[in-house]
Amino acid sequence: MRHLLPAAALWRGSDVDGIGHFAVDLDLDECTTLEAAAVELAAKGVDPTDAEHRDLPLGPLAATVGRVRQELLRGTGMVLLRGFPVDRLSSEEIALFFWGVGLHLGTAVSQSVMGERLGRVVDVTDVDPHARAYRNRSELTPHTDPADLLAFLCLTPAARGGESHFTSSLTVYDELHQTQPEVLEVLQRGFQYHRFGEQEPGCPPVTPWRVPVFSQRDGQVSCRYVKEYVTIAEDEDPEVELTSTERAALAAFEAMAQREDLPVRFSLRPGEAILANNYTVLHGRTAFTNHSDHKRELLRLWLVADPPRRVVREVFLYERAYHGGEPGVPPQPDLEPSFASRFDQAFRDTSAEGD
Repeated sequence: MRHLLPAAALWRGSDVDGIGHFAVDLDLDECTTLEAAAVELAAKGVDPTDAEHRDLPLGPLAATVGRVRQELLRGTGMVLLRGFPVDRLSSEEIALFFWGVGLHLGTAVSQSVMGERLGRVVDVTDVDPHARAYRNRSELTPHTDPADLLAFLCLTPAARGGESHFTSSLTVYDELHQTQPEVLEVLQRGFQYHRFGEQEPGCPPVTPWRVPVFSQRDGQVSCRYVKEYVTIAEDEDPEVELTSTERAALAAFEAMAQREDLPVRFSLRPGEAILANNYTVLHGRTAFTNHSDHKRELLRLWLVADPPRRVVREVFLYERAYHGGEPGVPPQPDLEPSFASRFDQAFRDTSAEGD
């Protein structure tokens, strides 16, 4: 299978000079066209998600964004894009600027039942202790998101913690292929996933199909993995039961994905955006503590590339995407991304101790 894996995507954290290896710097002079458009739209009260390509032209920045797109789709699968003008733009203006960059990388999709295509990653557990992962401050182990690409722009870092760790899932695949091929067979068969209450009306809370951790289509290996969705499916559905072999395979994957030499670890600073290919890179973060007077805050995009990566339909959790529609979470009015399970208790206990 090694011939299916592009060499540039087979990186290890121990072999590169930290996150700087993946860095691309924005030239302030090249940003002026997009920045001016963002300022003008913000003055008119335009919601970022209502803006289209023609509203937010890149101008001289187009070459840099094209380079980023190439790296995400055909290179390492990850870019740290530095130099977003957060220090001189208002929150509305920087949201438009970030949205403008995203428009030229792909099509944004819904990130939760609230339907937001430009998400704000902020801890809301003071209001909702069962808030979904991106809306709480607990640790997130290596996982992927539903769309082709993800992008996080740091506005405000945490007081403590919140360190990101990104790992090449293709390197994990390659290591397992060489050392534990029997594990790969189990991972490729996949697992049923819990949908955290975000499934379409009339659909079951657990996927009727198995979601493969690794799958292949058109000569490409792709990864899809969220451990909690697997474990909660077993906990919530009596018909879902993991075998000892499946548990061992999940443990082997987790151990490999978090092996000391594989991840790149870093803390985002204001004005820095991390972008990654969800099918070739896993991401996670450590738990964090907010400042006493303000919270850690990131802007987030989930993007479908143009053209989209061709993957087997079983990687999608929701019926709409499974049948060829848009990936991402189907919007449902009056619902929020919140789900209570017995696993929340550990987070609540830890949070109480940290507070």
